[in-house]
Amino acid sequence: MFRSYLLFALLLFSESIIAQSQMELHANMPAYANQSFSLLSADQGGVYIIDSTVVKSNGDLDYRWKGSTGFYRISNESEHIDMRVTSSDFSFSLKGSISDGEFRFSENDENNQYQYYLSEFNMLNNSVLDLRKELEAGIGSDSIVNEIRVELKHLQRERKILLKDLWGNHIDSWSARYVLAQQERYPDSKLTGNKAEAYYLKYFFDYFAFSDSLLVGTPVYYEKIGKYLKSSHFDELIANQSTKKIKKVIGTLYWMTELDPDSQKYMTNYLLTRYPEEKYAMVYHIVVDAYKVLNTCEYVLNSRTIQNRIYNSRSVVNGWIVPDVTLYHSLDGRVKSLSEVNSEYTLIVIWSASCVHSNELLNKINQVYYTYKDLGLEVVALSLDNNLNFWEQTVSFNNYSWINACDTDGLNGTIARQFNIYVTPSMFLIDSNMKLVAMPQTFFQLEQKLNEIL
Repeated sequence: MFRSYLLFALLLFSESIIAQSQMELHANMPAYANQSFSLLSADQGGVYIIDSTVVKSNGDLDYRWKGSTGFYRISNESEHIDMRVTSSDFSFSLKGSISDGEFRFSENDENNQYQYYLSEFNMLNNSVLDLRKELEAGIGSDSIVNEIRVELKHLQRERKILLKDLWGNHIDSWSARYVLAQQERYPDSKLTGNKAEAYYLKYFFDYFAFSDSLLVGTPVYYEKIGKYLKSSHFDELIANQSTKKIKKVIGTLYWMTELDPDSQKYMTNYLLTRYPEEKYAMVYHIVVDAYKVLNTCEYVLNSRTIQNRIYNSRSVVNGWIVPDVTLYHSLDGRVKSLSEVNSEYTLIVIWSASCVHSNELLNKINQVYYTYKDLGLEVVALSLDNNLNFWEQTVSFNNYSWINACDTDGLNGTIARQFNIYVTPSMFLIDSNMKLVAMPQTFFQLEQKLNEIL
């Protein structure tokens, strides 16, 4: 077993070395001399700043960081440049402004093609929006209005041809998919006001696939979600406590993920980070509920019991003293109740061996268990399975070496009732005084909290 664990540890170490390299990015942008730019990337929680620096007087901009190849963004207060960094020593130049300048990457670098596509769309999009504004202003004679309509129709046709070409003939290239993800369908010029807005939102994600692994977790992915929330007047809905409309917006986002687990997790982490429970309790719980429907195992209980448990679970806040439940059928044999667990922090995972989402979560926790155990964490996995043999086989097969116990009464048992469980898996992070520290909904949230407190 020691050899197996050593091999696993070496694999993890080698993967981290490969994933994290010394990265360098060199840009020359003379038009932006002495301006400050930030280098941005994205992870499961959203977009974050790696570093900020000022463009030198000769136009040079340099970044050095520990990271990996992938999608990055360079941004100032009003403009940004998206790119796919393909090597540890990456460079490009920009002659002129970001909006209409000339980008040059190394020969055969697909970033050149991406910037070309982007410039074509930017020119068409800006022209279309300008003409729409002129029509909405209603200034000019009938003949001028008709000329504007003709020109607008011509530009929309050009834009449609470009969209069709990229979607039909170049969709295998990342440059086409990345630029298409940033496009939306504009309503016909005859649609105005609420009708135009409704059309825009209805077709907002026509060229964006939440399930596309190329896009998930990139700056463009999060920008698209943020833009949709803004276009849906989400902050106004929150201010007005418009619960039904908020649920509709969140429901649409989850429906658009096409049941892709990775995309759902990334979006959930982003939304829960953007709308923390302390400040946006209603939104937070709507997101949690939407996520749980798709990423947990639900069980048959009468509707009143479920409603009571959902209601009671929402009243649980940090500082709550968790119940000192008996650890039935404990495989450890020595620890009989939760209060007997001797650790600085304890992660309680209530799960079921027959639940695929439970097994996925526990396998991820298992990969980092010894790292956090050395820092003061213990894991107590409380199963709700009624088949002890199947549960024991699952624990043995996956080498879950933490404290394992099982309440064979399942959802009707003591553990489920006292922790208000209606789905699995469910996590509770407590301190040595059995006070609740956090209720992470995803593995990413769990790691964030553990890195904060340990």
